[in-house]
Amino acid sequence: MKTILFILTSFLVIAYWIIFTGADDYVWFQNGNDFEALDAALTSIFFYKTFFWLLVSNLAVLLVFQLIMKKYNIAVRIFILSMLIYIFAGTYVNKQCAPLYYTIFINQSVGERYIQRPICEAGYYIGPVITKGIIDRNMNYRRYAISGLAKIKYIPATETLKLILFDTSEEDYFRAVAYVTLHRFDTEETQKILYDFRSQATNTCDKKVVQLADFWLRITPLMPGCTHI
Repeated sequence: MKTILFILTSFLVIAYWIIFTGADDYVWFQNGNDFEALDAALTSIFFYKTFFWLLVSNLAVLLVFQLIMKKYNIAVRIFILSMLIYIFAGTYVNKQCAPLYYTIFINQSVGERYIQRPICEAGYYIGPVITKGIIDRNMNYRRYAISGLAKIKYIPATETLKLILFDTSEEDYFRAVAYVTLHRFDTEETQKILYDFRSQATNTCDKKVVQLADFWLRITPLMPGCTHI
């Protein structure tokens, strides 16, 4: 019985990550992006995530068996070990996968609704990569990258977003997205940045940025956060 449950658990984990790291989920159209890089990134994510969740899930099964047999001392040790692996190994895996998800993000070809999916799947640790990427004005899906920073609440991007917002050589569109993202960070620093910007928004371009940002905030007042595993 034990062996069957371990095998079944392992099978479900492997099947899950085969499904959710399939290239078909990220390539809907042939648009000239680097799909080889995307596929390589998905393969690496599959191995990282599968090995991690095989370990965690099988430890969970082992824990249940120990509880059923009332071996509580062993169960406590397994639980502590599982938590340590989940926290420390999980953090390591997420950090390793973050740049891989960024590769997927800039090379995917999906419908608009799903563009930010790799950012959500990567979580907070993709923040530094996204922050560096949005400096490039030719970045693929730059608008979605900027607003994606709000979804993962990557507050350290504040300074970069401020530079985009105050840069009059930037397109109004991107400046407005930066404004909205700073607004959704909702920290004392970002509140002051936006107050200063609105106070000095006297020229036509700056006023257009404020109007566009206010419009977006009005039609989408709440932004759901991200969940990832």
